[in-house]
Amino acid sequence: MAGERTRRDAARNRDLLVAAARRAFAAHGPDVPLEDIASEAGVSRTTLHRHFAHREALASAVLEHNVADIEARAAALADADDGAERLYHYLLDVQFEAPWLGRVVADGRVPGAADLGTRTAAALDPLLDRARARGRVHPGVTTEDVLLTLPMVMAVQAATAAGRTPSRLGATRALLHRGVFTTEPPTG
Repeated sequence: MAGERTRRDAARNRDLLVAAARRAFAAHGPDVPLEDIASEAGVSRTTLHRHFAHREALASAVLEHNVADIEARAAALADADDGAERLYHYLLDVQFEAPWLGRVVADGRVPGAADLGTRTAAALDPLLDRARARGRVHPGVTTEDVLLTLPMVMAVQAATAAGRTPSRLGATRALLHRGVFTTEPPTG
């Protein structure tokens, strides 16, 4: 019985750490002090290191959680004619809210990032196939093309954050939508 409780406590602590890391990374980027994440989760830094040997392992767990969410959303949208558009705009929202994602994946230090990208593409593929069959995607647009638009958002975010340009996230969203889909972008 004690072993089962210990496993439940460990699983709960891991979930708390991943949730705290998601919030901390979104607010402060992936270089936020690990002590802050442990404190936010209500655990010690020793507990954090028991679950995650290094920052990259924690970032990988956060990305895994994000991809699992994308997969669940894709499955829920499988029968929706606008499922590809809705998932795409969710992906844009994630990118807008967590610009650290692209940087962490691009630097190549996160274990398993390539597999997570493959899983994201696999979740998007059937929705794009359905949209393509209904004329909702421009001919020739591939899943890889759609995923290529996500780093484009990073450039807009970086320019906005550096104060070199006013926020253009709404215009960016509309422009990217029009480049991928034949439908009008959502308003609001």
